[in-house]
Formats: sequence, C-alpha cells, structure tokens
Amino acid sequence: MKLKLCTVMIMTIFLMVTFGSACVASNFDDIIKIGAAVSLTGKMAYEGNLVKQGYEVWEKWVNDHGGITAGGKTYGVKIIYYDDESDPVRGAKLTEKLITEDKVHFLGGPYSSAITFATSAIGEKYGVITIAPEANAANIYERGYKYIFSILPPAPMLMVPIAYMMDEMLDPKPKTVAIIAANDLFPLSCAEGFRNICLELGFDVVLFEKYPAGSTDISALLTKVKGLNPDVLGVAGYTADSLMAIRQCKELDLNPKLYAFSVGVMVPAFINEMGADGNYVVEGEWWLPEMKLQDSIFGTTEDYVRACKDLFGEDWKAQYWSASSTAAGSLLQLAIEKADSIETEKVREALASLDVELASWPAIAFNEKGQNIRWIHPVIQVQDGKFVIVYPEESQQAPPLYPTPAWKDR
Repeated sequence: MKLKLCTVMIMTIFLMVTFGSACVASNFDDIIKIGAAVSLTGKMAYEGNLVKQGYEVWEKWVNDHGGITAGGKTYGVKIIYYDDESDPVRGAKLTEKLITEDKVHFLGGPYSSAITFATSAIGEKYGVITIAPEANAANIYERGYKYIFSILPPAPMLMVPIAYMMDEMLDPKPKTVAIIAANDLFPLSCAEGFRNICLELGFDVVLFEKYPAGSTDISALLTKVKGLNPDVLGVAGYTADSLMAIRQCKELDLNPKLYAFSVGVMVPAFINEMGADGNYVVEGEWWLPEMKLQDSIFGTTEDYVRACKDLFGEDWKAQYWSASSTAAGSLLQLAIEKADSIETEKVREALASLDVELASWPAIAFNEKGQNIRWIHPVIQVQDGKFVIVYPEESQQAPPLYPTPAWKDR
C-alpha cells in the first residue's frame, strides 16, 4: 500500500511538472530556457530567495503577456532554478549542469559577487551570456570577459548621486567635504567614488581617512573632523558604522551641514535606535519602489510593484534584490527583441548597445567590460523618522532638508 502511494505521488509530481511545461510550450512557438542557480539555503538564503522572486515575477509576466517576439517566432520563458547553497563551488558546478545538461540559452546570475565570480567563469567558458543582478565587485569585470553584464553599477558609484544632489539642490551650496571610511573593500570603494565625484564637481575634500574595519570607537577621528569644520561629512561603512558615527557626532557636538552615508541608514534598526537623532541623514540607494520609472514591459514602477504583490501577496515588500533580478530578465527581453534573435552573439551585441530605464531599475548602460555605468539611482533622507526620496527630482517625494540643525537646536 505504501509503495503504491509513493508511486502515485511520484507520478502526480511528474505529471504536474510535465503539464506545467507543456502549458507554457503550448502557448508559444518555442521556449527560451534560462538557468538560475541561486542561494535558496545557506548564509545568503534571505537575499537569494529575493533574487529568485524577482526572476519569478518577470517570468510569469512575460508568459502572461504574450511572450517575447524575435525572428518571426513568439517565445515563452522557462527559468530552471537550482540551489547553490550559498557556495561558489557548488554554484559553478550547477551552472555547468544548466549549460551542458539543461541546455539553457542564457544565465541569470546568483546573489553575491563571490558566487558570480565563479559562475560567470563557467558561462564565459561555454559562451553563454550571464546577466548578473547582484554582483558589482570590480574583479568580476577585469578579466576581459565578453559574456557577463551587471545590473548593479560598480560600488564606487553608490554615493555619487549624493554629490550631484549637493551640487544641484542644496542652498547655500556646500564647499568642503570630509570623508571617513572603514578600511574594507566595499566601503573604501564607496568612499573613493564619493571623493572622486566631489573633486570633479569642485568641492574641496579637506579630509579622506580610513579607520579600522569593525571599530567601535572613532571619536578621535571625528574630533579631527570637527577641527576642520566641514560642510559635509561622508561616512562609508556598514550599518554598525552608521549608528556609531551618529552617536559619537552627537557626543562630540560635531555639526556638519549634511551627513552622507553609504549604507546602514535605510534599515529599520537605524530609525528605531536613533529616533530623532537619525533625522537629516542622507544615503544613496540602488532602487526604491516609490520611484517614478517606466518601461515597455511592466509600464510603471507602481505597475511592477503591483505585479509582485499579485504574485507574492499584499504583505510582500519590494526590495532592490528582487528588483535587480527582474531588471536582469527585462534587460534580456529588450536585448532579444532588439536583436530580433535569440542567437548569443546577436543578443550580446544588442545588450552592449542598450541604454534604458526600467520600471524595476533606474538606468542601465554598459561599458566595454559589461559594467552598468549609469548612476541615476536615488538618494533618501530621514525626515521626521521616515525615509523620503529627495533625489533625483523626477522621483522626489520631498526636497532635501538642509542645512542640518545643530544638535542643540534639534
């Protein structure tokens, strides 16, 4: 009896999978197969599952809205998923399986630069395009590869929009900038990008100094900053660094006109722990669901968020991890349509020439390395305990509050 029950269950699962694939195929002339090995378990499972959801919403949307037309044929989309268990070696093996056994036409990248570094080498080996939603480490794109394209701009661009906001919107315009950064690869990249754009725009960078990663006290460095009395204090670190910097600025009565952070502000813990002390701080973000963007696939950002909630439920919160993988699918769709083909070299050429805005991503255009070199991503400011988009102007929810009042006047 148990054996018969197991047999019935196996046959049912087989028929469900077969029937599901047949349903997709029956509506279209052919199927484009895309492979995606992502972190569904392991230390990066939270982000990995969000990346998978971003792929899923695009896959469903395409199949529900007529597919992709190229070369006189209409294609449905089938994404084949595997769990890389947050391991680069396993990710590389699964990517090879997707290419050699599953015969996918294209690859959607995993979460994290480390895993993408490994998996993109396999894609390059077999000449299969990888569109990487969550991998902006420079070393991925310094290997001369032809078949890797990034949705995230390089890390040095994260704080760049803050400098443009300073240049375009603040009155009186700030003149001097002090920048401090945790001595770690990502924050240093952010800090260097911020310094370079500030210099390019004519700001006087009066200090650029590193502090040990993981520090719990940077009061000596902040005292040095106070002595320079900069208009802007840029802090590149992680969430703990942002919390520490605000607390110690208050203790030292350090009063720049603008606090500019790389990460750590737009998390619930920042407002919950800082309260009113967290107001006026700004931070660069890759994408936000409140942005006013549009494309030919979903329509507007609002339409895209609605599609996500229709699939995952009203409580589902749109985050940039999902938006970036949706953008990867959307970008592939636009490239196939532009190439009028699913042939790899034609799609690669079309991808390289795209310069687009998406409902799920602010802007995408590539350099010769496959890096996204468009910087038009948003800046948020904490205003009255809420995150508000203050830049760019077309997505602005409120003007930036500036200058920041002195601690004694808050």
